[in-house]
Amino acid sequence: MAFTRRGVLSFKQTWDPTLLWYAKGVGKLRQRATAEKTSWNYLAAMHGISQRLWTDAGYLKKGEKFPSQSERDRYWQQCQHQSWYFLPWHRAYLLSFEAIVRDAIVSLGGPKDWALPYWNYSARNNPKALDIPAAFVAKTRPENESDVGKAHGKTVPNELYVALRFGTGVDPNDAELDDRIADNDFTGTDPGQRAGGATGVGGPQTPFSHAGQYEGLIEAAPHDLVHGDVGGRSSRGVFGLMSNPNTAALDPIFWIHHCNIDRLWEVWLRRDSRNANPTDSDWLDGPSDQPFAIFDAGGKDIPSTPRDMRDLTKLGYDYDDTSDPLGHAARRQLRLTGLGLAAPTPALAAPHMAPKVELMGASKGGLKLGARPITAEVKLAPKPVAALAQSFTANAVNPATPGEPDRVFLHLQNIRGKNDAAMFDVFVSPKAKKDAKPVRVGAFALFGLESASDKKGKSGGAGLTKVFEITKAIDAMHLRGQLDAGALNVQIVPRRTVRDADAIKVGQISLHRQSGT
Repeated sequence: MAFTRRGVLSFKQTWDPTLLWYAKGVGKLRQRATAEKTSWNYLAAMHGISQRLWTDAGYLKKGEKFPSQSERDRYWQQCQHQSWYFLPWHRAYLLSFEAIVRDAIVSLGGPKDWALPYWNYSARNNPKALDIPAAFVAKTRPENESDVGKAHGKTVPNELYVALRFGTGVDPNDAELDDRIADNDFTGTDPGQRAGGATGVGGPQTPFSHAGQYEGLIEAAPHDLVHGDVGGRSSRGVFGLMSNPNTAALDPIFWIHHCNIDRLWEVWLRRDSRNANPTDSDWLDGPSDQPFAIFDAGGKDIPSTPRDMRDLTKLGYDYDDTSDPLGHAARRQLRLTGLGLAAPTPALAAPHMAPKVELMGASKGGLKLGARPITAEVKLAPKPVAALAQSFTANAVNPATPGEPDRVFLHLQNIRGKNDAAMFDVFVSPKAKKDAKPVRVGAFALFGLESASDKKGKSGGAGLTKVFEITKAIDAMHLRGQLDAGALNVQIVPRRTVRDADAIKVGQISLHRQSGT
C-alpha cells in the first residue's frame, strides 16, 4: 500500500481525521513502558535522551526500567546533526515512527492508510502557515470523529498538547527558503576546506555525528530555527521540549516538523536537474563507525542506510505537494541581485570545479553573548578584498565568458554554552561608514549547544559553528564603494533573554572568500 503525507494546512477543520487519529496513536504509545521498543519514550530516546531533563519534565518515573545497556548503545542517542547524514537518518527515523503509530491506530480501529502529516510553515500563500497548528494548542480534543464540530460533543485530554512548549509560531524570516534550497550542492566544499566555504544543502561530510560543528543549509534553517521558535524558554528559565535535541522528540509536533524537513529534501531534488544526492560510498553506506539501527512496527531491524532512503517510491510513500516554492532554479540568480545581470544559461555555465577557500579576515578573539546586542569588528585583508571586487565585475559573469562571482561566507566559530533555546539575528555593516544601516544576513538557533559543548561528548566540546552566505550583502557594499573600508562590523542581536549563567561564547568570527565554483 502506498501512503500520502498531507499538509496540515490543507485540512479544512482543526480535527481532521488524520490529526485526531494521530492523537489517539500517540496516546496508545504513551501507555507503553519506556523499555518497550514501540513506546513513546523509547522512540524519543532514539533521537536523544537526558534522564535529568526527562525526569524534570515528568516523562520518567523514579525507578523506571530501561532496556539493557547494549540495547541502548545500539538504538538510543542516534540522531544525526551537523552532518551529511542528517536528512537520510531522520527519514529512516520518521518511517519507523510512522509505521509504529499507524500500527497503533489500526489496533484502535483507525484507517490502514494513515500517514504522518507535515507542517509547511513556509507556505507564503497561507496566512496561518506560521502559527502552530490549532490541534497542537488545544488542551482537549473530541473523543471520536462523531464529536468533531459539536458544541457539546465528548472531549478528552489532547495528546498532541504539551505544557513544555512556549512558542506560538514561527518567525517569518525563519521560514524563508530562498537561501536554503536554491543551492545546487548537497555537501558543499571539500571536507578539508569546509572551515571556510559552503556547507551544502545536506551538510558537510562527516562520520557518525550525534553532535558536530557545521550543518547543512536545511538543517540550519528552517530546521534549527523552528525548533527554537516552537520550543522556546519560559520566563522562569524552563526550556521547551523542542528546544533541546535530548527532549525534542517527546513533543508530538516534532514529527510533523521533521516530516516537512523530509519533504524539503524531496522538493530540493525535484526542483532542479542539477540537484543530486551524493554518490560517494561513504554516504550511501552510512557511517562505518556506528551503523544506523532502525526498526519496524514489530521491532525488527530494517535497512536504513542513506542508500536505502533515496527513493520515496521504493519506500512506499509520497507527499501531496513537492512543487518548487521559489519558482526558479538558478542559484546564481538569487545571489547577483546587486549586479542586475542575468545568469548564464545552464548550457553555457562553467563546468563544476573544486572550490578554493581563502580567509579574508577574522576577529581578534572571542566574545560573550548576552542580553544586549554585541558588535565585533572583522578586519579585512586588502588582497582578498581586491580579488573579491574583481570577481563582481560584469566581465566575470558575462555570458560570453561564463562564470560566477566569488561567494562570501561569515562564520561564527566554536560557539559554546548552556542555552539550547537561545536565538540570535545577525547583521553586517562596513566599519568606516557609521551612517550605513546594518544589513540582516540571517539568524541562528543554538539547538544542540549543550551537547556540542560537552568536553566528554563525541565532538570533544568543540561547540557549534554557524555559517551565513553574505554574498548579496557584500555585493551591495561593493556597489556603494564600501568594500574598501578595511573592516566589517558584525552585530549579533538576541531574540529572547540570555542570562549570564548561560555562558554563551563565540570562539571567533571569520570571513571567507570561496572561488572557482
